[in-house]
This record gives sequence, structure tokens and C-alpha cells, in this order.
Amino acid sequence: MNNKIYLMAALIAFASVGALLIQPTVASAQSSMIDNILNSALPSSNTNDNNQPSQENGSSSSSSAVPLSTSLSCGQVIKQSVKLTANLDCKTDGIIVGADGITIDLNGFTLSGPGEKSSKVGIMFADNDGVTVQGPGTIKSFQAGALFSGGEDNKISRVTFTENEIAVFETGSKNVAIEDNLMFGNSIGVAAHSSSGSKLTTNLFKSNDLAGVTLVNSANNELSMNTIQGSVNGIFLDGQSTKNNVNSNNVLQNRGVDLNNGNGLPTNINDNVFGDNNCNTSVPDGLCLGR
Repeated sequence: MNNKIYLMAALIAFASVGALLIQPTVASAQSSMIDNILNSALPSSNTNDNNQPSQENGSSSSSSAVPLSTSLSCGQVIKQSVKLTANLDCKTDGIIVGADGITIDLNGFTLSGPGEKSSKVGIMFADNDGVTVQGPGTIKSFQAGALFSGGEDNKISRVTFTENEIAVFETGSKNVAIEDNLMFGNSIGVAAHSSSGSKLTTNLFKSNDLAGVTLVNSANNELSMNTIQGSVNGIFLDGQSTKNNVNSNNVLQNRGVDLNNGNGLPTNINDNVFGDNNCNTSVPDGLCLGR
């Protein structure tokens, strides 16, 4: 599959939530995809939490992936396992996944883009299966740090996401594992639209302005043992998101609501399950441990 096809898949992914800014090569003054996903769900916020944790320093991992040449162009389609050997500073999209079952090892380095309003993507998955992105390493300054458009059984772990509009964006994907990542200073940590079977486990979300995690029209996902602080909504599930399991998370010190099920929709309506979550505020009431 060539580069143009992958870019078109990404455009379709954004359009599916009414969220496409415009084609990746052109700047846009239109509303961001975040406004379209969350405008009806989140109160306006004039306060920013600037207490951001330090980024990870790079360290070599023991992956057997083939080293990535530092002469690789940003936006190139990757069809074999790769390991970064230097920082990659992109004015376009970063890495485009072009094969199933490969590993992208950031190897302690940083993949950076032209800014969160640029419509560019750090790592783009277009209907790929069984792909792993692993850290340590950092993805920063993209509209979406990682975009999963379709595909199954992909994984991203031990990566720092910062200064992106959305750190990880799923649309139409299945069984994505998002584990042990650090997400801070983004507008949204993880946003999922029409996605199922994802497992978000032991991630740290800090000072992501609008939301730590938001699910839109998504079912059978699991959020467990995550820490989410410093957002307007900690975890938000819209009214069309059903049969999700939100358990054993620390969702505290958010500026609006820690746990939000459809802006107060009773859980028996959409069959979402909330259990053993350490939080202070929820809509509807009663979703927090001991409250």
C-alpha cells in the first residue's frame, strides 16, 4: 500500500468524527477535531495546569528491530521493524506504518512535529494489525501523536506523549493495548471513536487540558489502573458508548468532573461498569469509591 493510500485512510479516519481539519499538506483555520468530539461534553476551561513532569531521557532497548537510518524522510512508509538511532524532527507526518506485525522502537529518542494545530500525525496506522510501538521515547507536537485508523491487536507502550492535540486517537480500531505510557500537556490523552476492545492500563495522564480519556460511540473497552489528573474531565464516556469497564483508576484533582458517564446518564442505560475508582466527583453521582 503506497503513501497516498495511507494518508487517505487517515483523512477518512478524521472525517468519521466530523473532525478532519483538512488535507494533511494544508494548514486549517477550521475547528479542531477536539471541538467536534467534546464540545457538547466538556465545560469551557480558562485554567491551565502547567505543572508538567519531566520527559524521559532516552535509553537503549534490547529490541531486535532493524536500525532506522537517520536519513529516512519524515512521512516515509515503514514496512519492516525499525529502531530509531537519532531524534526525528518532522515538518510533515512522522512515521507511516506500512506492514502488519512489525515493531517501531523509539529507543529513547524523540519524534517531533510542527505543532498540535498542524494536522500532522506522529505515527500513523491505517488498517494495520499486530504492530507494536515501544519506548522509552517521546512523541510530541503533532495533531495526533499516534493515529489508529482501523486495524486490530496493535500496541503502544512506555512512550511519552506531550504537546499534541490528541496523544493517541483511535477510530474504527479493535483491541488496541495502551500500556505504561506518560501523557502530559496534550489537549486530550486518549480519544476513541467507534472503537472496541481497547485496554488502557497503568498509564499516567497529567495536565491534559480537556480530558484524560474520552470514548465516543465505543464499546467493550477497558480502562484500569490508570492515574488521571489535571483535566476538565478525567474520563468521559458519551451516551452512545456501551459495555465499557472502568475500574481501579485514580482519577483525582481534575478541574471539572473526574468520571463522566454521558453527562449524567445512568449506567444501566448504556451498561457501562464503574468499580473501585478512587475519585472525588462523578456524573451521575455514586461512581467513585466510597461515595
